[in-house]
Amino acid sequence: MNIFWTNRAKSDLEILEDFLIENWGFDVLEDFYEILERKISLLENGNLIHQKYEDTAFHKLLITKHNSIIYEISGNQINLLNMINNFRNPDSNYNLITEK
Repeated sequence: MNIFWTNRAKSDLEILEDFLIENWGFDVLEDFYEILERKISLLENGNLIHQKYEDTAFHKLLITKHNSIIYEISGNQINLLNMINNFRNPDSNYNLITEK
């Protein structure tokens, strides 16, 4: 399957990068990227389909206990839609994901 990062997901990732560097340093950022790449690779190989996100057609991929990626499957493509903070208010995450 092909992976496509939406502009929103790219922006979310950039914000997370800045946060990790500012608060935890480059080592933590590198660790995060290793985990992210491993999880995306599993997803890309098509071996996993994760739980549905709430009452949407989207799926939720846990990256770390702090962050998840919301994605959708469209044919042979996986669209990464958002990166969310798992400790954020669930209603705020839901509204962010479902807004057009």
